[in-house]
Amino acid sequence: MIFGVAATAITFIALILSVTSYYLHYRYSDESLLSFARHSFYVSVILIFFQSAILMWGILNHRFEWIYVFSYSSRDLPLYYLISTFWAGQEGTFLLWTILGSIYGLVIIRNRLKDESLVMSFMLLVQAFIVMILIKRNPFTFVWEINPAAFRPGLTPMDGNGLNPLLQDPWMTIHPPILFAGYSSTMILFAFAMAALVKRNYNNWIKSVYPYALFVGLSLGTGIILGGYWAYTTLGWGGYWAWDPVENSSFIPWIISLALIHGLVIQRKQGGLKKTNIALALTTFVLVLYGSFLTRSGILTDFSVHSFGESELSVYLLAFVLFFLFMGLLFFVYRANEVKGEKVQTELFTRETFLLFGIILFLILAAFTFIGTSSPLITSVFGEASNVSIDYYNAIAGPIGIMMALLIAITPVLRWRSKSGDKIKGVWLHSILSLSVGVIFYLMGMRDLMPLLIATAAVFVIFINGEIVLRMIWKRNFSFGGYLAHVGIGLMMIGIITSSVYDRSEKITLPLDTEINILGYDIRYEGKQASADGKDKVEIAVDNAPTFAKFYWSDYSRAYMVAPSVKNTLLQDLYISPIQIIPAEQNLPEMKELTLHKSQSHIFENLHFFFSGYDMNAHSMNDSNIYVAAIIDIKDAIGNRLGTIKPALEIIGNESQPKPAVIPGSNRKVFILGINIEDGSIQLGITKADQNTISAGKELLAVEVSVKPFINILWLGTFLLVFGFIIASMNYARMQKMNK
Repeated sequence: MIFGVAATAITFIALILSVTSYYLHYRYSDESLLSFARHSFYVSVILIFFQSAILMWGILNHRFEWIYVFSYSSRDLPLYYLISTFWAGQEGTFLLWTILGSIYGLVIIRNRLKDESLVMSFMLLVQAFIVMILIKRNPFTFVWEINPAAFRPGLTPMDGNGLNPLLQDPWMTIHPPILFAGYSSTMILFAFAMAALVKRNYNNWIKSVYPYALFVGLSLGTGIILGGYWAYTTLGWGGYWAWDPVENSSFIPWIISLALIHGLVIQRKQGGLKKTNIALALTTFVLVLYGSFLTRSGILTDFSVHSFGESELSVYLLAFVLFFLFMGLLFFVYRANEVKGEKVQTELFTRETFLLFGIILFLILAAFTFIGTSSPLITSVFGEASNVSIDYYNAIAGPIGIMMALLIAITPVLRWRSKSGDKIKGVWLHSILSLSVGVIFYLMGMRDLMPLLIATAAVFVIFINGEIVLRMIWKRNFSFGGYLAHVGIGLMMIGIITSSVYDRSEKITLPLDTEINILGYDIRYEGKQASADGKDKVEIAVDNAPTFAKFYWSDYSRAYMVAPSVKNTLLQDLYISPIQIIPAEQNLPEMKELTLHKSQSHIFENLHFFFSGYDMNAHSMNDSNIYVAAIIDIKDAIGNRLGTIKPALEIIGNESQPKPAVIPGSNRKVFILGINIEDGSIQLGITKADQNTISAGKELLAVEVSVKPFINILWLGTFLLVFGFIIASMNYARMQKMNK
């Protein structure tokens, strides 16, 4: 579409004009330049929203001649999934980034900050770089321009490729926008830090940047949590966090943003960490760019189910990272010697010292996660690319988790600037209660040392921070958001331990309509259910209550797609993930064959079979059905009579159905395979002695059944973490309004 492509190019020009005018206004204080910069920015905003509206219109109206619409949507998608295709591909996510960046720019202009010119210069430079990528990879390009061999010019395809089945989930409609709000907002931190370096304003910038740092922590954290829940309920592998490189690409900048938030608190209280906070603000944004490069360049295609495939944008994305990395590094190194901060209190038992320890732990965790995430890139330099195992991350996260929990628990009771070791004595009751709960954990089966220490330390966090929250609420002091977030972290630690370290899991095959008790639940496979959208389900009764899991073939992925059944109770989740359906014709019993003649004895293994004749009166018959049972006496090797069996054959129409009989004293079954009327013989099939014949001849559903104890503690913790961030942000805004 020529209008869309042209709008992208004009947007780039408008952004470059705005960047230039904003910077010149900073240098020369010419108000006409400021006005021109703003109006150029407004033009870019209008064009960005115009492109977004046109793309959404094209998606909803099935304009499959546009490469983006063709690649990610189709006519069979419901409305909410059609909307989510807007951010399903690279072009859409970059356009979403520019939408959010435009909103941030409008907010900054509305707030009339003194640093508007410099802050907007750097922010719009980021916007311009993203739009340049969109010029290279434009969503409005016609399909025949990309693949002229497959598409005739001017001829619109009848349908599109569709949306990846993994993305066809309700959480897909909200998870990516929230996560991208976090990604894109990190450029605000970068812009404020760069403005502080340029203007040598190393003190006042933190007042402006602090609410945006809270927003980054809130949006990135919420996006990560929603992504974990989406993986848990959709992907079927049984967990919510796998240290996947794409997961880590969000986690690392989030950890650095948390370090920045606490560093800003120290600087605001006593003037320390000025260099550190600027470095953290710059690093958070650069890490987002680096994560975008890893996930979008195709490097991680073989190591993550979440990453994009190989892309011709790799060079642009790498340039994106290097440009802003060297820009930030150059300015920081050039100004570093000028940044003079107050020395942070070095007495051991002060609040700032413990906060500093926490920041160091954040950085250590981020550094090790960064190395692990980058391992495919690092190892590819020396040979074949490879990834580290989950054990690598767990070995680091365990000890850091314990130390972090102790810091989160003790720091709130310490004083600023002065020694407060006496305050620690005041938490003796919390310590005793926490150790007592730890003993309860041990008696309940938590015998591994590291999980036990983490869970006990987490209880310590909850007791101290929870008491502070309750006291503040009682006094109508709304500064409890951070402490509430700490309570959430404590609950998350316990929930992670109970639901992942101490979960129980078994793989089993469920015969159709046969109840099996596993992990304390009566489970029965009740068959497949066809769905109009092609996403067939399997029905599984759990304690006679129906549940459903998805299991269907996807032409898009050329593979079977699964989604688990999750039965949530107060104390645990029952998680059933389908693996394979084995048709009945592939599950016939393995048998040995035996031919018997009427009125003759035959030896089979250690048994004597005597076929005496037929019983045709055992069942009533009509004109179309025939029922024949063979009368067979069985004796053991020394002649003792074991009993009489009557395997039967029922013929209904053109189909025959064997009715097996069980050999007395065993689980072996005898089937009639055929009857020879001419010589009066009968062919039998006898199952092997070691075969479980209960499920033989039935359709089977192979599943993995897991029990995840106390997982609701994890979800409660995530809610309190997010809610704590919201309360902290609202309270800060309220305090700022009161101080004006």
